Amino acid sequence: MTFGFRGIEVHSKYAWDMDLVTRALRFARDHEMTALVIHRNDIVDRVVYPTKYYGGTGKYKNIIERYQDIHRSLYELTPTRRSGSYQRRDYLKRIIDLAARWNIEVYFENKELFYHDILIEFVPHLVKNGCVCPSEPFWWEFLEVKYTELFQELPGLAGVICAPGTGESRTAISSSRCTCELCQSTNLASWYTDLLNAMHKPIRAAGKTFVVRDFVHHRAVHDQLGKAFAELPEDIVVSLKNTPHDYFPTFPDNPRLGKVGKRRQWLEFDCMGQYFGWGLSPAIMIEDMRGRLSRGAAAGVDGAIFRTDWESLDGHSAFFTPNLINVYAGAALTCDLEAEALPLYEAWLTEEGFVRDNATPQDRREAALWAERLFGGSWDITRLASYARDYVMNDSTTYPVSYKIAWWLTEEKLSLVEWDPERAGRLDPTEQNTRLVLEEKEEAVRRVEALAPLLDAPPAALTDTAIAHFRQHYDVFRRFVVGFRLVASALMLARYVSEGPQSPSPFRKQAENRLARTMNELLNLADSFDDFAAATEHNYPVYILLSAERVRALHRDLSEHLAGLPGARPLEVEEARP
Repeated sequence: MTFGFRGIEVHSKYAWDMDLVTRALRFARDHEMTALVIHRNDIVDRVVYPTKYYGGTGKYKNIIERYQDIHRSLYELTPTRRSGSYQRRDYLKRIIDLAARWNIEVYFENKELFYHDILIEFVPHLVKNGCVCPSEPFWWEFLEVKYTELFQELPGLAGVICAPGTGESRTAISSSRCTCELCQSTNLASWYTDLLNAMHKPIRAAGKTFVVRDFVHHRAVHDQLGKAFAELPEDIVVSLKNTPHDYFPTFPDNPRLGKVGKRRQWLEFDCMGQYFGWGLSPAIMIEDMRGRLSRGAAAGVDGAIFRTDWESLDGHSAFFTPNLINVYAGAALTCDLEAEALPLYEAWLTEEGFVRDNATPQDRREAALWAERLFGGSWDITRLASYARDYVMNDSTTYPVSYKIAWWLTEEKLSLVEWDPERAGRLDPTEQNTRLVLEEKEEAVRRVEALAPLLDAPPAALTDTAIAHFRQHYDVFRRFVVGFRLVASALMLARYVSEGPQSPSPFRKQAENRLARTMNELLNLADSFDDFAAATEHNYPVYILLSAERVRALHRDLSEHLAGLPGARPLEVEEARP
C-alpha cells in the first residue's frame, strides 16, 4: 500500500529556520513525501493582523494594502507586529513557493483558540472575573476573519491542521477557568463543534484542506472530541496521534482509529522522541511504525505525518541524531509497508555523509549491517531505562526531580492505565514489582554496555569523522542509561520502603540497604555529570539530559521524603559479611 499523504513536520523555531526547513523539503522531495507541515501553536496569528480589529474596512489584495490602511493603529497599539507579520508572511510565502517547485504541499499546524493580547483590549467583554471566556460567540466571528485573511495572504498554502482539544492553546473549553453562566451551560462536544465549524467555513471557501487533530490528555476529553467529529462535514480530515496520549510507544493504538465516519484519516508519529530519548538516547522505531501503519491502513488510514522536533527544545531535531532513521522509515513504509530495514540504514549513512566516497556497494552494506547492530535495539534499551514496566517514568525524557512529580507523571498525568486498564497495578509497591523494575534497569545497562565492542571495530566504509561522531554519541547514550538505572531504582525503592509492607522481611532489609547505596551513587553520578560537562562541548540538550542539578534535586527530595516517614532512621549501607 502507498499512503496518499506523506508529510514531514517541523516545529517551533524551525518554522523560522530556512536552512532546516529547506533540508526537510529536500528530504521530502528525495524520499517521495508529499507535504511539509510547519507546526507552531500561534503560527497563523504571527502572520495575520487581523485587519478588521485595527480599523480596516476595505477589500485588500495582500498584506501591503492592509498595512497601508492600518499602519497608524499598528504603530500605536502593537508596534512590533507592524513589520513582523508581513516579514513572516513573505518568509512563509517563499517556503510555499519553493515547495511548489518540487510538488510538495505546505500545511500549517496550530492550536486554537490563539490570539494576541491586544484582542482583549479590542473586545473587553471576553474577560469575566479575571478569566478569558472561551464560550463567547465573538470567537466564531474572530476565527472566520482570521482564516479568511490567512488564505488571502498565502493562497498557495494547502491547508490547516488544528488541535482544538488541548490546554496548550491560549483558551479552550477543556482547560477554561471561566465560571460564567455561558460556560456552565456549554458542553465540550458542542464547543468543539462550534469552533471547528467556524474554522471550516473560511478554509473550505478558499478551497483548502481542513484537518482536525485529536490531541488530548484524558479519555473524557477524547470522547467528547469524538462526538464533535461525528457532527463535522465529511470533507474534514481527521489526524490521529499513533497512540491516544502523546507519543508513548508502550501505549496501545489510538482507539479512534477507524471511528471517524467516512472522513479521511491520517496518523501522526514522533521521530525525535520527546518521551523516548530525544535521539540522544536513540530509539529506532522501524518495527513499531510498521505495525501501527499496517493496523492504521486496515482501519482506513491513508496518510501519515512524521514529526522531527519538539517545540520546547529549540536547537534540536531528529535531523541531528540517529533518530533521523525514523524519518527514513516513515518515508519508506508509507510507500511500501514491507520495506526492509537494512536499506534505510544504508541510505541514512550515505546521505548523511558518514560513508567514504570510494566505498564499494559491499562496503556500504557492511556499514549498514554494523549500524543496524548498533542502533537496531536502541528503542528497547531506552524503554528499559526510562520507562518502568511500560509506564512513562520520565519527564519528557529528563530525570524526574522529586518523588511526588515522578509518581504523578507516571501514574496520573501520563497514565497508561487510563488507556490500557489491564496493566493496572504494575508499579504498586510490592516485592515482585520492585524486583522487576530493578531488573529492567540492570538489563538496560547490560544491553547498552554490550554495544561497546562495536565501536572498537567500526566498518572500513565509515569516515574518521563519522566514527568519532558515533563514539561520542554512544558515550552520551551509555551515561543516560546508567543515570536512569540509579534514578528509577531510587524512586522504586523509595516507594517500596515508604508505601510497601512495613513489617520486617528479608526483602525489606535488602531494599533499605540497596536504597542507601543508590542514594550515595546518585551523588557520585551528579559529580560525574559535572565533570563530563566541564570536559566536553556537545549541543546543550545533552547537558539537559545529563543534568547534575536534576540528580541532586532528586537526591535532596528523596532524602527529605524518607526522613519524614514515621519512625524514620538514617539510611546506612550495610556491608556484606565475609
